[in-house]
Amino acid sequence: MAPASGLHSSIQGAKQDFTAAYNRKWPHAYFRAHLALDYMIPDRAKPVFERIFADYRRVRNKTWLKIIDVGCSYGVNAALLRTDLDLDDLYAAYLEPSGSLSRRQETEHRAFFRDRGLRDDIQFVGVDPSFRAVRYARNLGLLKAGITGDLETRDLTPNERCALAGADIIISTGCVGYATARTFARVYKASATSHPWVVAFAMHPFSYDDIARTLRGFALETKVVDRLRQRQRRFSTPTERQAILKAMAKLGMEDRLERTTGYIYASCYISAPSREVL
Repeated sequence: MAPASGLHSSIQGAKQDFTAAYNRKWPHAYFRAHLALDYMIPDRAKPVFERIFADYRRVRNKTWLKIIDVGCSYGVNAALLRTDLDLDDLYAAYLEPSGSLSRRQETEHRAFFRDRGLRDDIQFVGVDPSFRAVRYARNLGLLKAGITGDLETRDLTPNERCALAGADIIISTGCVGYATARTFARVYKASATSHPWVVAFAMHPFSYDDIARTLRGFALETKVVDRLRQRQRRFSTPTERQAILKAMAKLGMEDRLERTTGYIYASCYISAPSREVL
């Protein structure tokens, strides 16, 4: 999801800006920019999501799932969770000169994912202001539907609310800090009758408190699961590292991993009705 104006003031201007890569017709620039910083959170999140999907199926006695991906960009989470591909497979397919997705041919891209047996027991609806990225993911069949526009500043249309209705789980791997509680409130309200769970990875140092407070209004209990914390990506510059560590210290966040590894981490938050034990 492309950066918005809601960034924490202490890191604004220092944090890596991926805006130029997020809304192009083809995702090659997106993957090139992310590979340069060893961006890995969708890959690290995949087994976490798969475990939670299994828990949800057990608790709710369901097999077919409708997933809303907030900050979906080019449908990367959908591509990983509906196939046996990992993120390195996608980097190679898009960026290797002879990669299967290196040519800008929609029919080839659609066939690539179709031939890897896209699962049909998981349906994805994407939410992202980057309309070209969402259109790409929809055209390839990774997303069943896509909602574009800045939900920080506008409400959903009736058709968009219909697309979100009946959701089972809302996920996110990269939008917290760009999208705030306003976006999550609008998305959740549209699907509230089915009481979906919410599983989000929030990159440090962005706080999840306001979103958790909003979800509490829908009778969800939010827990941060420390053992599910994952690497997001490398620091892009010494300036970014200094700004993020300073912001984490100000918020009282544990920064041992960031200081030691050179990577920015993301905490995992799981929200569900209190009667449903995860």
